[in-house]
Amino acid sequence: MKLSFTRHFLYKHGDSLLASVVGFAIIHIFARHGGIGISPDSVAYISTARNFANGEGFALFDGNPLVAFPLFYPFFLASVMGITQVDILDCAPLLNATMFGIVIFLSGILMSRFTAQSRIYKVVLLSVISLSPALIEIYSMLWSETLFILLSLLFFLSMRSYLAKPNLAYLILTAAVIAVAFDTRFVGITLVATGFVLIAFNRASSWRTRLLHTAVFSIASCSLVVANLIRNAMNSQHLTGPRQKGITPLSDNVAYSARIFSEWSSLKGVNYLLEIALCVGVMLFFAWLLYLNWRKEGKYQTYENIVLVFFIIYVSFIIVTSTISRYEQINNRLLSPAFLPFIWGMSHKIPSLIKRVEQKKYQWQLSIVFAIVYALACVGYFSINADNYSFMKDSGIPGYTEDIWKESPTINYLKQHSTYFHPDSMVYSNHNQAVYLYTNYAVDMLPEKAYKSDVKMFMDESPIILIWFNLEPNTDLLSLQDIMKRKHLTVLHEFADGTIYKLTNIEPKKKRKNKKRYRFNLLSQKVTQEAVYRE
Repeated sequence: MKLSFTRHFLYKHGDSLLASVVGFAIIHIFARHGGIGISPDSVAYISTARNFANGEGFALFDGNPLVAFPLFYPFFLASVMGITQVDILDCAPLLNATMFGIVIFLSGILMSRFTAQSRIYKVVLLSVISLSPALIEIYSMLWSETLFILLSLLFFLSMRSYLAKPNLAYLILTAAVIAVAFDTRFVGITLVATGFVLIAFNRASSWRTRLLHTAVFSIASCSLVVANLIRNAMNSQHLTGPRQKGITPLSDNVAYSARIFSEWSSLKGVNYLLEIALCVGVMLFFAWLLYLNWRKEGKYQTYENIVLVFFIIYVSFIIVTSTISRYEQINNRLLSPAFLPFIWGMSHKIPSLIKRVEQKKYQWQLSIVFAIVYALACVGYFSINADNYSFMKDSGIPGYTEDIWKESPTINYLKQHSTYFHPDSMVYSNHNQAVYLYTNYAVDMLPEKAYKSDVKMFMDESPIILIWFNLEPNTDLLSLQDIMKRKHLTVLHEFADGTIYKLTNIEPKKKRKNKKRYRFNLLSQKVTQEAVYRE
């Protein structure tokens, strides 16, 4: 009996299992040189997870409460640390590789339940997913998107179960998955919106059932985030941290999104107007497919329909909020949760389209066309992965675990000299996350130019120790040129990649009492001197 189950499992899901092993191995290989990739956001997650695991609550490395990000991902990392008894920085490569493998395996399960089932289609898409640079980039970094993408797949599975059998048990299960995802990333509100739309327009249920279920679903799915926001309000002046107004026009955000779609399809070289047309075209295509599914009985409850709704809502949300609020430029990371819905939405009609062709000759011709498209995409993926690996195998994944940071003379000096981290000292850096990561000491980040009150407070303080790195400048922060206008910079130690400065305030110049002399000084030097001499 046990052997029979194993054979059945391998026959049905063996391809998914194999693809997940390939994905696991790729992440392991990419992280082999220097470990998992670490960005400034990653340092926030790491420090909060460490503090929570040590019983110090959800606090960042500087002691301030975590507000800019939801709490569940640091809680998840702290839980992994508690189970493994290993620091998250050391076990992150294995954790991310495992999550990537699970994402690939769950993707295979979803595709095996598509309306038009095709083993060839499933194998082709599994290879695309496991080799996709879009997902490999995400799972090579310690980012909350790694967990969010996995939870979104669990949402697709639970939502399909609810739509097939709309009862409270499946409803609560779906809402619970979304509640965790929403408290992993604030963009999880798109999952709430997706579930709300699918429940509200489900014609298989009566309007009373839909009204009750949407109410229960909305409350349950938002429960963790509401508690998170109440906690933020009690510990900070901001519910989700300070947010700047958007500076990128809507048309640019549409074009940036299309650029990511092109990269996902291994296409490049599209100009600005075509990018806008491409993004609009993709959104209209998905909306048209969604309309067809809504019209046909039985199509509404399918996995394909669920991912179509999520894709439209998620991409629209990112584009609109990137216009209203200031994000980093729309990139693969921001749109990565939409990658799987994108490739499924664009391709799920292919098996049924081929089957509709009656003549075998035309079926083969159509199959060859799609095979060529698939081959070109895979060639593009292989090329990108090969280029990335050729760099990472010698230098590590870009970020704070890259060799350029591990071998930094400035970092190595700070590791050996802790005198600058005296509790009474005012110490700032343009890369305070790196300082914490390698020294375990907390220093302040240079203020951003947009926050005038923070800039004023920094300029009024004296003396200040500034640890300045020449690497990867952040143009949003105060520059050395900005600081020199108000402060004296004294070099304490200078290195190839940075400098440690002592900053002191510049004494204000005394005002001249002679009004006539001051008026003449507005002219050229020569005229001024002659005028004063005549007096």
